[in-house]
Amino acid sequence: MSLGIERRRDRRVQLLWPIWFGYAEDGEFFRGQIVDLSQGGVSFSIERDNCPEVGTHLRANFSFPQDIEEEFDMGSYSHWAEVLRVDKLPGTKQRVAMRLHERLSSEPCSMIPEAAFATALN
Repeated sequence: MSLGIERRRDRRVQLLWPIWFGYAEDGEFFRGQIVDLSQGGVSFSIERDNCPEVGTHLRANFSFPQDIEEEFDMGSYSHWAEVLRVDKLPGTKQRVAMRLHERLSSEPCSMIPEAAFATALN
């Protein structure tokens, strides 16, 4: 296994953006905070009490900034996703990585500088 080599096919951008997820289309939804996003996947932080398990398929709803032909716009996603990994974070939060069942229609863009992102996660 090579360390430090990016194996993902899509470029990820760091975001601090809300995500809502639930186990049924008309059921209860929980709020998390997106950490990074690509056209094919999303990771977010969530309190341990509301954390889904690996292998679970969830209904995910979120909006995201997109950069189309040098113009800012907002995209949205409201579809199913599969939980691939759950990592413990300091304190009472966990980080959830999901694969989107339908890819985003456009590439997301980041709206925050690197330094601000690192500070916000601590």
